[in-house]
Amino acid sequence: MKRYLLLICLSILSILSIHIPVQADDNRPVLLVYDSENIYYNGSKKIDSVQRMLTADGLKIKTVMLENYRSGELSDNKYRGVVTLINWQEADLSNDSFTHDRAKFSGTKLHIGPNLQDDELEGLHAKKGMIIRQQLTLSDDGITEQIPYTNRMEYLVDVAGSDKYGVLNTQNVGNQKTLPYGVKVDSNAFLPFWNTSGLAVNCEEKLIADLFNTKTDSRPLLVINNVTPTSNLEYLDKLVDDLYRNNIPFAVSATNVEGNTNQFAYKKYMYSLRMIELKNGIIFMRVPYLYSYTGKEINAQNLKATMSERLQLMVRSGVYPTGLSTPNHWNQDAVLGKVGLKSASNVLLLPDPKTYPKVKQTDYSQEFDKAYYVMSLKDLDKAKTTVSLTKANNLNYTLPTALNIKMPRTLSELRKVEKSVSRSELNWENPAAEDNSREMNFAKMKLEYHVRTYFVNGNEQNISDTAPVQKKHKHKEYQETGLNLILSYQGKFLTVFILVTLIGFVLLIYKGRKVYWDKFKRK
Repeated sequence: MKRYLLLICLSILSILSIHIPVQADDNRPVLLVYDSENIYYNGSKKIDSVQRMLTADGLKIKTVMLENYRSGELSDNKYRGVVTLINWQEADLSNDSFTHDRAKFSGTKLHIGPNLQDDELEGLHAKKGMIIRQQLTLSDDGITEQIPYTNRMEYLVDVAGSDKYGVLNTQNVGNQKTLPYGVKVDSNAFLPFWNTSGLAVNCEEKLIADLFNTKTDSRPLLVINNVTPTSNLEYLDKLVDDLYRNNIPFAVSATNVEGNTNQFAYKKYMYSLRMIELKNGIIFMRVPYLYSYTGKEINAQNLKATMSERLQLMVRSGVYPTGLSTPNHWNQDAVLGKVGLKSASNVLLLPDPKTYPKVKQTDYSQEFDKAYYVMSLKDLDKAKTTVSLTKANNLNYTLPTALNIKMPRTLSELRKVEKSVSRSELNWENPAAEDNSREMNFAKMKLEYHVRTYFVNGNEQNISDTAPVQKKHKHKEYQETGLNLILSYQGKFLTVFILVTLIGFVLLIYKGRKVYWDKFKRK
């Protein structure tokens, strides 16, 4: 009897195992395939933006150029999704192997740009339309933005049962069209183009979050960028005081150095960073500028030593970074990413500079507990919208997003930054009020930040105990030796001699001029 019961139970379990789907492995990366960098039209900026937004969604990414794609690479057991980015539509580039593998792929699919294929349209349950030479506006959450002139754009028609993210309107008088911007149908999605700033970013974040990993973050983090030991610390202190006085939480991306750390200027810099911690600000240590390695090989050993030394110098000065600030290309590099970024649980992902040295580029990027997609607050101010994006407090950022202001270099820049922030009505993220801890682990040092409290290797740090740096140099007293006296009197003698000589020359010129003109006077 027991044997029969056992067989019946096994049979039921086998039936259930057939009908219950196995949950996908969330650690599988997303494959990003782009057709061209399109350097002439700054297309690398779009690739960088897509990479950073996918990373902000907590995803691992493998990035491959279309012509380098190899047959069989895209499969269900290796990837959870694929993103196709058409970056140069005029070239009409294709790869039959990729098109074939993507059609068979059953995971999540996102197509950005033109050249939609039949299998993609089938997944979106839609047909394809085309508009040529149009001025468009994008609307979302009651805000409308004027989009740059569009030469040619594909769009979806007859889309049934889809989720839509933003609405595009043409401005043809008498023949106006209303089109969806982002479209999602089950695990398939489409964006007709990709913008790196403005209202489109909010639509792109919502679509990607719904498509891959739903996030609950909705408040942007205010970041002061480009803070270095050579910055005008007086302006930095004034800006920080202004933010603290107005109860605005913020972060600072601060660069450190290894040399001249005994100088007064360095101690003053560390003091300014300590004051930031006391005034509800947090510090992200900016990774080294690689151009400073002139004549020095960039390898894992040198980089690890540099990062470790800079971090320890900050900690010894009472400054406790809560994460790293890095250009995106570090996360696309085997050496820079593995050695430089793996120590931080959260990072600020800055846009890449136009040119940068490549150490050991890799197709794979890392994932983080929290990676911020960084945009410029100034760009939001400049967007041609019906309601300023800095005053639209109902406009949520679905993924971790940081709005960046550059460190002011002049008094007028300081005034503009203060005015821009004070006029903003955004609901800023407050790291001091969040439940999750921010951690950094480097060498044998573990830094942790939680609810305005700093820990080093588990020991709580009292940041208010740090003594202020002296405002002026203390001049060293020296004995009046014979040599010092000689040099002192010699300097005074030379000063007097030069003054007397100059006065003599002036008198001689005056006298000579008078004698010369007397020759022409009648007697």
